[in-house]
Amino acid sequence: MRKGRWITGISILALAGMLFLTSCQKVEGPSDVEKDPAGTQGAKPQSEEAVFGTFVSQTVDGTEVTQDIFAEADLTMVNIWGTFCGPCIAEMPELGELSREYEGSGVRIIGMLCDVYEPGDEEALEIIEATEADYMHIVASDDLMKGNLGAVQAVPTTVFVDKEGKQVGKAYSGATDKETWKQRIEELREEVQ
Repeated sequence: MRKGRWITGISILALAGMLFLTSCQKVEGPSDVEKDPAGTQGAKPQSEEAVFGTFVSQTVDGTEVTQDIFAEADLTMVNIWGTFCGPCIAEMPELGELSREYEGSGVRIIGMLCDVYEPGDEEALEIIEATEADYMHIVASDDLMKGNLGAVQAVPTTVFVDKEGKQVGKAYSGATDKETWKQRIEELREEVQ
């Protein structure tokens, strides 16, 4: 009986480790692996449709949101993250700083949780508070999961969208530092103005 529990425990740990390693990446600096969840090979999307499509979801604190949220800024940085992902959480303090620095400038940062499906998730709320990532965080609704959010293969993945929710530039897989994000924001900001 003990041996069976021990083997089960080891199996669960091994599976958790494999999921962590395959789902969570940390890539830094200009050599970031650039991926495109929409499958456009790093080019602007061929489709005229919004990256996340039409959706109804909620923020982690329970406010209802739709794709219209993107119309509130010229450029929105959507950072897709998971509560299980160390690199995601590690970059959140600097994303919080960027969000505050760009407030009122036409640039907005939104977090999109890939592993939280209902508002009020205690772990997500604790992470957001601890990292001071006080920007909006959207939970993974069925609408979002049926679209490109469900196709994301690694987190964090970051996608930039315009007022209509259409992708601007490339999607980026992996965490990076504040200065690199700031440089990318400024470059992409010129494309939407």
